[in-house]
Amino acid sequence: MQPAEKPSLYDRLGGVYSIATVVDDFVNRIMVDPRLNANPLVDEAHHRVPPAGFKYLVTEMVCWATGGPQKYTGKSMADSHSHVYRHGHTAAVYAFRCTNLRELTEELFRRTFASKEFPP
Repeated sequence: MQPAEKPSLYDRLGGVYSIATVVDDFVNRIMVDPRLNANPLVDEAHHRVPPAGFKYLVTEMVCWATGGPQKYTGKSMADSHSHVYRHGHTAAVYAFRCTNLRELTEELFRRTFASKEFPP
């Protein structure tokens, strides 16, 4: 008898619909965050790209990264973000991104495991 295969992180997170729900909220928050929009390049990008398209690509990326069947079809992070880092906002953007990725991960964890506490 074969041992049961452990479900992927994608499956444990609830699949594309659960991930898309959290990404929707995440993108809504970052599009209006004054810390990010203080960089004119970021602010311009937030108004150039429709939020729905950005949410689609982020959802695709998170699904792919967690073992889902989706393939990320957007530009590489280096290609799509290098111009922002050349303008002196590296530390602030990096700190914000880490904070919000942790929030995103915590929210996915809570939704998946119905837990109020995320392990450190």
